Order: sequence, then C-alpha cells, then structure tokens
Amino acid sequence: MFYGKSIFNLLKTAERFLKSKGICESKSDAQVVLSFVLNIKRQELFFRGSLKPTYEQISKFKDYILRRSEGEPVAYITGFAGFMGFEFKVNNNVLIPRPETEILVERVLEFADMRSKWSVLDLCTGSGCIAVALAKLGVFENITASDISENAINIAKENAQINNAININFVKSDIFDGISGDNFDIIVSNPPYVSEEEYCILKNELKFEPKNALVAKNSGLFFYREISNRACRYLKNTGIVFLELNANKAYEIRSIFLDSPYYKNLRIVKDYAGLPRVLEAEINI
Repeated sequence: MFYGKSIFNLLKTAERFLKSKGICESKSDAQVVLSFVLNIKRQELFFRGSLKPTYEQISKFKDYILRRSEGEPVAYITGFAGFMGFEFKVNNNVLIPRPETEILVERVLEFADMRSKWSVLDLCTGSGCIAVALAKLGVFENITASDISENAINIAKENAQINNAININFVKSDIFDGISGDNFDIIVSNPPYVSEEEYCILKNELKFEPKNALVAKNSGLFFYREISNRACRYLKNTGIVFLELNANKAYEIRSIFLDSPYYKNLRIVKDYAGLPRVLEAEINI
C-alpha cells in the first residue's frame, strides 16, 4: 500500500493506517518519520509532495510506520527528541524528554538568572536533557549530572558532546550515594514517580520507555522522600531544590517537604494545562 506513491500520498496512506491503529498524532507522526527517512526538514515535505521516494526509502518508511502502529514512540524510531530548542539522542535506555520538563528547567534558569559561580546537581539525569539545557542556557560554574544507569550516563555524555555542553560532570550514582565534594546551590530532579498501580494502566506507548526510570517504590513517592531526607546535606545554606512532580500526588509530595524541618518557602508551579508540575523548596538552615 506504500510502494510507488508520491510523498503526499505516502503521508495520507500512513496517516490513515496509524489512525486505524488508534495512534492519536497520526498526521504529525507520519510527517516526522518521513522527513527523517528522507533526511529533509518536515516543512520541506509540502514543497516536494509530488516527488516519489526510492524503493529503499519507502521500505524504511513502511517499517518505521509499522513500528509506530505497534506503539513504539517516534523518538525511539528516529533516535532523537527535541528539548528546550536542542536535539537529544534517545533510545530505550532513557526517557524521552517532555515539554512539561521544560518548565522545571525554566524555573531553575529564572532563579539563577545571571548569577555566576553557582553549582547544580541534576539527579536522575537520564538523557541529560536538564543538565545540558542548563549548561547551554544558564551561567553556572559547574553542573553534576548523576544516574544509577550506566547506559543512561553514556547517552547523557553523548548528548553533552552533541550540544557542546562542556561544564558537566557525569557521575554514576544511586541518588546521592556516589555524590561527593562541595555542597550545591541547586538540586534539580525529574525522578521516577509512577506507582506500580499507575504503571499498570499507562498507555502502551509509555511502556516502551525504561520502567526503572518511570516507576518508584512506596506508591511512587520513594525518590521524593529520599531527596527530602538527604538533599539538605548536599545544599549550601542558601540552596534550593527543584523537583518535577507527579501531578496526581503533588500535594502528598508537598506534605513530605512541609513535614521536614529542613525546608522553607515551598512553592508549587503549575504547567500549561494547569496541573501542579514543579515543587520548589528552599533550605532551612
């Protein structure tokens, strides 16, 4: 059903096929995949609509569309995802960067605006998207990015090289266990926060992503409790924690920090959908 068709007809055929398989973003997904196969910008598809790709290109496009129809995310098919205006390599060892995480980065940048010689710890760095975006868009003396996964650390290092982010130190660490040295001005994290119960009902597409980067013990609250209990030992007296929230449990997470004597001036920032997305907590020393 794909062979011998023009770009325009390929897109229409793929869109209908993906839609029949319940893929919500069938039109944009087909465009992203075809532009990747043809190695052209997405907008160029519309200027070349009458052209017919080669047999090899159509075969590759067909294979990718079949993978997408089975739920595999487009970012894993192409191997790249956009975040904060930068491009990041991704595979099934790391989560795909998401727009709501950009709010977390924006809040850190706003807080640290034009303050040089500040240090940042990015816990659970995954693809390194937070650390790299901060390194490119902020003014920091140094950034440490940690993850328990060696595979994730390797991807994050590649992304730092791809984006020429030179002031990041990558550390393999189970939360704080491998962190040493001076205290930090900022600790930022988008930790695993999905409970086992929530994971069971996630869309199939999300289950292509690494489970250990999504799911946390204690009903999804494990990492928030660990950060609440231990972050104070790694922060300077003027330090602050920025955390992406599980919107379904935002106020439970806020209570964890409210109940701790180590934090003050707690704030919750909502995302563009009006959901609680970021927790900010200043150190109380």
